[in-house]
Amino acid sequence: MTVQLPFPRVEMPTSDAHGIALVGCGGIGRLQLDAYRKVGWNVVVLCDAVIASAESARDEYFPNADATDDFGAVLARTDVTVVDLAVHTDIRPGMVRKAILAGKHVMSQKPFVETLAEGRALAELAEEHGVTLAVNQNGRWSPHFHALRAIVESGRLGQLVAADFAAYWPHDIHTEHHRLGQDPNLVLYDYAIHWFDLVACLFPEREAVSVYATTARRRGQLVPVPTIASVIIDFGDAQVSILMRASARHEDTGSYHVVGTEGAAALHGGALGGQRVDIVAEEPAHIETVGNWFPDALIGSMAELLRAIEDGTKPATHPRSSLAGLALCFAAIESAATGAPVVPADVAGLYREGDAD
Repeated sequence: MTVQLPFPRVEMPTSDAHGIALVGCGGIGRLQLDAYRKVGWNVVVLCDAVIASAESARDEYFPNADATDDFGAVLARTDVTVVDLAVHTDIRPGMVRKAILAGKHVMSQKPFVETLAEGRALAELAEEHGVTLAVNQNGRWSPHFHALRAIVESGRLGQLVAADFAAYWPHDIHTEHHRLGQDPNLVLYDYAIHWFDLVACLFPEREAVSVYATTARRRGQLVPVPTIASVIIDFGDAQVSILMRASARHEDTGSYHVVGTEGAAALHGGALGGQRVDIVAEEPAHIETVGNWFPDALIGSMAELLRAIEDGTKPATHPRSSLAGLALCFAAIESAATGAPVVPADVAGLYREGDAD
């Protein structure tokens, strides 16, 4: 018998004064709306460049809210206190800037930015204007990752020396008719950013000395971009592996095995989570997870922002906290493109063809 440890609960906001504007009513925006509806948060307006998208999302999730295609009108509303930007990275930073200058608190979708300098600049702008900016690195609150973070932060494993993550799922099926299915960095940037961010959380104050990554396409996949990725992150005194298999056909599975000087934590489940984390240590234990990535990770991420606004504190997902994971991600993308290991401290942003010329 092992000791069952309590699952770490999300601390919810206490005020009902928050007025949320959801901008971007595509797939992820609708998942967020579903999550917010489940906990009864006040979404007052939905905005999308295609008004029909805003209206259909409004009708499905928040029929008492307004729908618009005018982002400027959203920022002018006095009942909007939080602007949730579920739009793509190429247009999002400018919208974050406008929302900050309008005096709104902001939730930025991930990946946060395409350059680290832009991320730092937006963090400084929010601080200068006295508003709270957070990045929707919701994977931190996916139940299986939330449990792992709690285990590591408790010190039960000691100092981490190794971590291995794997996910097998048919992401190409889900993105075949979406613009993301044309993005050469589909797996490493848009999806694996959750894993890079988690690694940065698990190894705080420890600087990776190199990142090596490879990507590939598999026969029969439905999108023209790589769906297979393998990453090795070297911390000098610890190593991390991340395996993404995003065109799997026969399974939807995921796992992690995290080893420290005092013990190890392991999970075997689905690509987006699992029901039990086992801890092998002098005192064996386990955690039964509660919930699923959707909607619980989305609830956790927004709850963190709303609580920080209420308390006047910095949310765990403040923009500077996302930069270490982004640096690992940028290094992996550059390594996959160049075939060489990359030092994360040397990267400035998202690698583009020709950057090495």
